[in-house]
Amino acid sequence: MSSTFFIPAVNLMGAGCLAEAADAIQSHGFKKALIVTDKVLSQIGVVKQIAALLDSRQVDCVVYDGTQPNPTTDNVAQGLALLQESQCDCVISLGGGSPHDCAKGIALVATNGGQIGDYEGVDQSAKPQLPLIAINTTAGTASEMTRFCIITDEARHIKMAIVDKHTTPIISV
Repeated sequence: MSSTFFIPAVNLMGAGCLAEAADAIQSHGFKKALIVTDKVLSQIGVVKQIAALLDSRQVDCVVYDGTQPNPTTDNVAQGLALLQESQCDCVISLGGGSPHDCAKGIALVATNGGQIGDYEGVDQSAKPQLPLIAINTTAGTASEMTRFCIITDEARHIKMAIVDKHTTPIISV
């Protein structure tokens, strides 16, 4: 029996890695990013720092900062609506496990259609998610590195496990 381990193709760490990430986003040719984060990181200025790095590289961004701890199906739907309305071509998750999981859900549904609940289980998607760059601000969850996405289904009062090879970010920071 063999095992397969899915991790981002590029993992940036250490001093200067945010600028390197912005360079990589620009070099991929992305023009407009949806930053998925929470209210706290918006309020303390971290989102502005990332937006400024992107702006200096001619990459526009819009911000969805409605991610709750233990992100919900509604968070994914709201972020997806903003992504589609703004015509974003990539997603940046900024924060800890909750923003990463919410962003994975948004990016997966953006390219595969339907609702996030359609992807509960193992490898339920047909296509890769919209490109995702995961910028981590915490230690411990490893969500920026994995193919796991946990979303709370408010209607059923459960946490859905979405384990999908297509939810691995292309870059982790």
